[in-house]
Amino acid sequence: MFMRFRLTRLMMWMGLAAAATYFFDPDRGEQRRKDLRKRVDKMRKVGEKAKIQAGL
Repeated sequence: MFMRFRLTRLMMWMGLAAAATYFFDPDRGEQRRKDLRKRVDKMRKVGEKAKIQAGL
């Protein structure tokens, strides 16, 4: 069990490092962060619209 937890933790850190490398890339990182912000804002607006339509 300890080894499985250790492997899970290792995989988590590898994923976080890959994401950080992707978003903080000196060449294209700025554009990727802008795109991500746009997507998050769009999802938030869709969620609010669905919430209003559902009457919540």
